[in-house]
Amino acid sequence: MKVVAVTVLILAVLLGFGTFAYYYLDSTANELLVMAEQIEKSVANDDWQQADSDFSRMHAIWERTITPWTILIDHIELDQINTAMSRTKKFMDTRDLSGFMSEMAELKLLLKHVPEKEALNIKNVL
Repeated sequence: MKVVAVTVLILAVLLGFGTFAYYYLDSTANELLVMAEQIEKSVANDDWQQADSDFSRMHAIWERTITPWTILIDHIELDQINTAMSRTKKFMDTRDLSGFMSEMAELKLLLKHVPEKEALNIKNVL
C-alpha cells in the first residue's frame, strides 16, 4: 500500500509541476508577444522612437524571464530567441523596415512555439 501511495504522490507532484511550468511559459510568452506586437505597430506607424522604448521594456522583461526558462526549456531555443532579439534590435537601430519586420516575425514565431512545444498533449507525448 505504501508503494501505491508514494507512486500516486510522485505522479501528482510531476503533473502539478508540469502544469505550473506550462502555464508559466504560456503567460510569460504571451507577455513578450504583446510587447512584440506593440513594437511592430510602432514601427509600422514609423514611430521608431516609441518602438525603441518598447523594445527596451521588452528586453527587460526577457532578462527577468530567461533565468526561469533556462530551467524549463531547451537552451537552443533560448539562444534562438536571444539571436532574434539581437537582430531585431540591430534592424531597429538602422531603421531597416523590411529586415525588422522579417526578424520580428521570426521572434514572434519562436515565442509562440515555446509553450506549444511544452504543452502536455498527445502530439508531444508520442
